[in-house]
Amino acid sequence: MGRIDPRIFFLAIVSTLIMGTVPVWIKSVSANAATIGLVRLIITVVIISLILQYKKAFGSIKSRHDWAMLIVIGLVFGAHWLSYFLSIKLSSASLGAISVSTFGIHLLFLNWIVKGQKVSWLDALTVALCFGGCLLVVPKFDFSSDATIGVMLGVLSGFLYACLPLLHQRIQYIPTLTRTWGQATFAFIVFLPLYGVSEWQLPASDWVKLGILGVFCTVVAHSLWVKASTELPGIITSLVYYLYLPISIALSIVFLGEKLTLPMGIGAALILLANVGQSVVSWKKHFSS
Repeated sequence: MGRIDPRIFFLAIVSTLIMGTVPVWIKSVSANAATIGLVRLIITVVIISLILQYKKAFGSIKSRHDWAMLIVIGLVFGAHWLSYFLSIKLSSASLGAISVSTFGIHLLFLNWIVKGQKVSWLDALTVALCFGGCLLVVPKFDFSSDATIGVMLGVLSGFLYACLPLLHQRIQYIPTLTRTWGQATFAFIVFLPLYGVSEWQLPASDWVKLGILGVFCTVVAHSLWVKASTELPGIITSLVYYLYLPISIALSIVFLGEKLTLPMGIGAALILLANVGQSVVSWKKHFSS
């Protein structure tokens, strides 16, 4: 049986609890997706660069392969962020959180493709449940509807997010903070072309929220998540991540006044059931082998 470091497991939970607040901050701020991404990245890169410079830690990136992997990670992360922010802005904080929670199902298929893990009939059932849940959470399935497009972008974001742990594991010999720096730095490649549509004339309250998003939800939470998702088995990462969904939905209802309709609730439950069920089955397979 594999041993899980309780300290890393705790870091994963703390990271998820902090990130569970993200949909509410994003929906409540008036800035658009481009501005949110650029501000969060600037804050993250500046703070982590100062820390790495102080520690003289940039030397841990030693080869072209390391740089190439960091660029790929940054591009995937940037695309994940952009699709997620747009998902929340176009639909709602709750719908964005629900749709990105397809993360675990995507991770199942990525492990099948990358690591050759077999897909069973139970795996197929969880995929069907997850897909059905996604259809239920959409108020009206219409490609001209912002809500529909938002949910589709959220599902895409969940796929991109599932790619990140696998990419980080390929260069886990590079320290966590350095990889987090690369992830944020090269995400600029995605967001810089959007500078022309960004918004900077914002009220003071928005800047406070963007500061919280940048410092606590990015520098702190993402650094912890990069470490945890790299060092923990993917099945444990998936399980911990699903704390994100109830936290985000509850905060959206309390602070944004969003309503959780019966179809949305059933859809969210199906997605959660499919992903957690799949993770539990994988857990048993992993630790019985």
